[in-house]
Amino acid sequence: MLHILNQQVDASCATQMLRVVAESDEVVLIEKAVQACLKPEWAGFEQCKGRLYLLQEDLVSRGLFAIAENQALSMVDMAGFVALSERHERSVTWY
Repeated sequence: MLHILNQQVDASCATQMLRVVAESDEVVLIEKAVQACLKPEWAGFEQCKGRLYLLQEDLVSRGLFAIAENQALSMVDMAGFVALSERHERSVTWY
């Protein structure tokens, strides 16, 4: 399953998402959620290591691209986001 989070990582929906993410699931942080790069201690980075991506366009629009890049966080552009969506039969968006 593909999990899409669009709220900040300290929101209740982010906590709920982390409770249900399976080892085979992937996660994309979009919109407000890309601010997670400012909180490297967020549990999702460790729990979803290698399966969590930040949307580049949202990082750029918020002036956070360099921060995410310096932390070596996995990023995906819009085409990559579409490819992730196509790879998974199901997805859920966390608001």
